[in-house]
Amino acid sequence: MSRRTLIFVGVFVVLAVLFHLQSNGLFLTPRNLSLMLRQSAILAVVAAGVAILMTMSEIDLSIGSAVFLCGVVSAELATQGNLPLIVVVLAALGTGVLLGAVQGAWVVFLGIPSFIATLAGLLAFRGIGLLWTNAATIGPVSPEFTALSESYIPPGISYVIIAIALAFGVGFIVIRDRRKSAKRRMEAREGILARPPVPMGRTIGEIALLVVPLGILAWIVGGFLGIPMALVWVVIIVIALSVLMLRTTYGRGAYLLGANREAAIYSGVNVKRTVFIGFIIMGALYGVAGVLLTARLGSSTPGAGEFLELDAIAAAVIGGVSLRGGVGKVAGAVMGAVLLTTINNGMSILNISSFSQAIIKGLILIAALGVDAYILRRSSR
Repeated sequence: MSRRTLIFVGVFVVLAVLFHLQSNGLFLTPRNLSLMLRQSAILAVVAAGVAILMTMSEIDLSIGSAVFLCGVVSAELATQGNLPLIVVVLAALGTGVLLGAVQGAWVVFLGIPSFIATLAGLLAFRGIGLLWTNAATIGPVSPEFTALSESYIPPGISYVIIAIALAFGVGFIVIRDRRKSAKRRMEAREGILARPPVPMGRTIGEIALLVVPLGILAWIVGGFLGIPMALVWVVIIVIALSVLMLRTTYGRGAYLLGANREAAIYSGVNVKRTVFIGFIIMGALYGVAGVLLTARLGSSTPGAGEFLELDAIAAAVIGGVSLRGGVGKVAGAVMGAVLLTTINNGMSILNISSFSQAIIKGLILIAALGVDAYILRRSSR
């Protein structure tokens, strides 16, 4: 993961400098970077869910249609129901969970491959939404609804949040590495395992990888309005799902399931329950993304969410999640989403045609899959 993170940082820096020079200084500005964070939020949310399913060797092709249908539900209730905002959001989340449960049941209980089951969902969910709305735009939604994605935390409060995150992150890294070093020294004295203490350079490097993005975020906050609310949604989801996958029995079972399903069964992993919960989580993220997309557009449009599933899968693969299962992290998929958004944003600033943009993104996806295949062959050897 550290190597992938360094590669991601290097690619991002190269692209950022290139786009900045070619755009006459427009790319690396607080306003544009803040816009880019908001643009990447929806893709990052669904890419995090795709990473969980792909880890278990499953796939979801219905994301765009499911997000659209959840957006329709939220827009209808927000514009015609006169309901509190919290009820509208919970209704969208409930709709997403229902859609995820339906597809999970098809896969788990009927034995339909996830590729086919979610392909059916791709067609059916968008059809339901278009039939419900008669392919009309539903909106506009209230300013309070729009603020869920498009508002900002004031700069003063934003600086406090960044400072707390920095202090917590640095403290966590230092304490963790000290405990590791102490444990290794004790093991060496007892002759159990001769492993060297954690190098100081590694600790400093990890702190730098934390300080740099938070410093950039502070610069964005000072130059343009504050922390985008869309970023808050992403951070909460990434932290929650990362803890789930890396620190719980469920996450360990999911990784084992993707790496070797037969071994997972013999190890006592409940395959059906694990896969079904994965689709439930994906369903909840449909609802979140539907709310954010409706808030960003100010309404629900017939074309909302089209091809979102392809971008989500591409982001996960670029972020190091293997299509073969068992490899990858939620944070990596989110980094892939940020990188894709960076490329889209930079090419749009440079007025590159949408046809050329599609070609470039296709080449990037092929390159990411090639790297994934190379790493797999190397690890096999």
